[in-house]
Amino acid sequence: MTAAIQNLDLKTKIVVACVGMFVAAIWLLAHDVAEEIRDDVTSVISAEQAALVDHITDSLEEESKLRINTLKDIASLITPELMGNNERLGEKLAAFKHVGRLFNLGLSVVSRQGIGVADFPALNGRAGYDFSGEDYFPMIMAGRDVAISRPRLGRFSSRPIVLLAVPIRGPADQIIGILVGSNSVSDSDFFTEIIPRQSRLEGEFHIISPKDRLYVASTRKERILQPLPAAGVNRMLDRYVEGYEGSGISINSQGIEVLSSSKRIESVGWAVIATMPTSVAFAPIQRLTFEIYKDAALASLIIAILLWLFVRRQLAPLEHSAEMLNAMASGNRPLSPLPVEGGPEIRQLLDSFNKFHDRISSQKQSLRDNAEQLVLAASVFDGTSEAIAITDAEGLIVSVNKPFCRLTGYDLEELVGQNPKILKSGRHDAAFYAEMWQSIVTSGNWSGEVWNRRKNGEIYPERLTISTIYDGEGQVQRRVAIASDITTQKKAEEIIWHQANHDLLTGLPNRQRFLDLLRKDLARADGLPDRVVGVLLVDLDRFKEINDTLGHAIGDQLLLEVVRRIRSCLSETDVVGHLGADEFIVSMVDDLSTARIEATVAAIRMAIAEPFHSGSDTVHLTASIGITAYPTDGGDIEELLRNVDQAVREAKDGGRDRSCCFTESMREAGQTRLQLANDLREALVAGQFEVYYQPIIDMPSRTIVKAEALLRWRHPERGFVSPALFIPIAEETGLISDIGNWVFRQAAATARRLCDRCPYVNGGICRKAEMAGPNAPCLFQIAVNKSPRQFFSGFSHLEWAEHLRQLNISPQCISIEVTEGLLLGQHADVMERLSKFRAAGMQIALDDFGTGYSAMSYLKRFDIDYIKIDQSFVRDMTDDSSDRAIAEAIIVMAHRLGMKVVAEGIETEEQYALLAAAGCDFGQGYLFARPMPVDQFEQLVGRLDEPAALPQRSAAGE
Repeated sequence: MTAAIQNLDLKTKIVVACVGMFVAAIWLLAHDVAEEIRDDVTSVISAEQAALVDHITDSLEEESKLRINTLKDIASLITPELMGNNERLGEKLAAFKHVGRLFNLGLSVVSRQGIGVADFPALNGRAGYDFSGEDYFPMIMAGRDVAISRPRLGRFSSRPIVLLAVPIRGPADQIIGILVGSNSVSDSDFFTEIIPRQSRLEGEFHIISPKDRLYVASTRKERILQPLPAAGVNRMLDRYVEGYEGSGISINSQGIEVLSSSKRIESVGWAVIATMPTSVAFAPIQRLTFEIYKDAALASLIIAILLWLFVRRQLAPLEHSAEMLNAMASGNRPLSPLPVEGGPEIRQLLDSFNKFHDRISSQKQSLRDNAEQLVLAASVFDGTSEAIAITDAEGLIVSVNKPFCRLTGYDLEELVGQNPKILKSGRHDAAFYAEMWQSIVTSGNWSGEVWNRRKNGEIYPERLTISTIYDGEGQVQRRVAIASDITTQKKAEEIIWHQANHDLLTGLPNRQRFLDLLRKDLARADGLPDRVVGVLLVDLDRFKEINDTLGHAIGDQLLLEVVRRIRSCLSETDVVGHLGADEFIVSMVDDLSTARIEATVAAIRMAIAEPFHSGSDTVHLTASIGITAYPTDGGDIEELLRNVDQAVREAKDGGRDRSCCFTESMREAGQTRLQLANDLREALVAGQFEVYYQPIIDMPSRTIVKAEALLRWRHPERGFVSPALFIPIAEETGLISDIGNWVFRQAAATARRLCDRCPYVNGGICRKAEMAGPNAPCLFQIAVNKSPRQFFSGFSHLEWAEHLRQLNISPQCISIEVTEGLLLGQHADVMERLSKFRAAGMQIALDDFGTGYSAMSYLKRFDIDYIKIDQSFVRDMTDDSSDRAIAEAIIVMAHRLGMKVVAEGIETEEQYALLAAAGCDFGQGYLFARPMPVDQFEQLVGRLDEPAALPQRSAAGE
């Protein structure tokens, strides 16, 4: 583009420049006028559309109030005597048939129990139907004067409907029933008469229910009762749902730009929305804009023609001179002065040229004499690939070749007479140059690598060799510097060094590089007695689950965003490194108060906790941060790394999403943990494990029908070790598989002994299927906990099923307890093995329900027989209504899904009574019995044909 402009003649350039400025000005003016008109028309159309919406809203408000008041008037005429006589009540409703215009699907009366009593006109099935599950029923029974149902498809009319309900009150103002008016959304006058059939404004009209996020009515019938587009699809629709009243322009779900207005119908909580495509609304603006631009183009063309003619006339003398010069250059005309004519500027230019012509003629002969020598010298000097500079004895440049100019960016004229110091980059100190000149002065030569600066400021490396040329008397005559650019070589070395010392994804220092930087920080702190070095280990919580679920591409994006957020919390002197997939480490120098370290930790946690957005996905991350300091917590790097790793482990064990400072107790805990891990490897072989059993009772009869097998470790020196301490160690070391199998075999052996007491067992073989039927439950069942690690350790369910078969035990005598976290991952291996456990006849119990994610979807996806309510809900349910409500909701939900419920941690009779009243099936806790050894447990159970009943007692009494 630039070359094409340069090739134009002068008059064309002038015309193009002037016309360009004129076109830019006039078209800018045209654009401003068009935009101003567009804004004015937009305001007018928006106001007109908003006024129409106000009219529709006011009309709908009046219609809604009319229907509500009519219902209240009719309800006030219904007495308790009429509520007791369905026939008279039906006749009473028929007397109000004139309200059919208001309720085109009629009226109906519902009793306090939710049963349809009477309706008019009669719809098949409406009288006698149980309406207690309808959304308006609990609202009215709770005391509301009016309730409006969620728009839906009518159960008896099979048409889209909306129900309005008011209470029927007795003499004492008590609610004795509910009067319900039904309207069809698709053909009700309540909606269709008010929306204008014809309007000067084209477009669509909708009535939406923001609470239910669906269309109640619409001029597009197919949208009635359809859900609104998802949040984020239509910006203005989202604002209307949130309560905004007004107008705006946005892109709808079909990708069309529309102008819309909205207003709320306060009495029913709905909103009226009018929409019109901007292509329709602004069509007149587009036509007017076209006319404006057309006139502007015509004016531009006329100006260009007139300007061309004017400039051509003014530049005619210059064109004549140019023709003469071309003729001279081509040899068709001898060299001669040019005629001086035209305007003052052109006459001055031609006169100057003539003077220049005279000077050239005088120097022509001199140049011809030296031409051959200059050509030879230039060919040798410029033919080499190295950059060459020649200085005099004073160090001033007298000549450079073309490669030197290309290397430095300077022209020859800019360099001649200058000192090479103009190329200094500032990277070398005075000692470097002193050593260089010492070598040049003493030996006449120097060679090495130098960082210099180009004319544009760019610093580059070069390999430089300096030689000295002496005259006949031994005095310095010239010095010659030969340089070659080694930028490519240096960049290659930098890339290799960076890849060896930095993480490829994040660009952060890797472990080795971070340790080098940390050593520098420690050395700096050693010289400042009032300074400490804080080391922070940031571990992203459950990042592997996010990576496995959303994919590594999203995971990499999250890591890059985490790096950005961590850096935003640090100062320029702080160092952050990437140790692994989800681990980052920070080194920072602080004073003895460590206030900045604490503030930085809080800032990092808050930054990472902010939601991450990737396309349509929103991800929430938390971080566990370990903190240690030098020299207070450790005297060397290895000790600091051990300490900070222990601190972050403590943060994760404490529930994640927290920070933890290293303490001496952690060091002791780590040593204890390591010792327990070593002892744990010998515990199974040495017979230090025992299985205790805690009875589970049938809530109505308080008889023992189940038990949970619980692992206990009797350490020869420490005594009983808490399972909360050694179970996580067993899972980390992989010993949990062998230990879990041992617990299962012990529980199976206990079940075998209990089966011998079962009336279904004959000759050591279970005859339950023959005696009580294949679906009859076992009289006693033992629950065995299965660690999530066992599902991924290569364990086969066939081992347990085969072991039960060898013992002649019904698989229903054993149930498998798993936790919520195992199901949330939805791993194929987990789903397959749980299905095979079920196929083998063993039942599945979901332990600690409600303490994790409690995703309802897996309750449908997996075949689960029992849900165990966590003791955290049972503990405070007598005092905390929220815990009681949660427990009752879990029981109702489980029963609806065909599952049984076991409540853990029952310790008082009050808790037992509340759970029994809520319909809980089984109970477990200190109120009934503590975990006990197998012999004591078997003695407590007794014979299975005479179940043992536990007496009433309190946990405190034990």
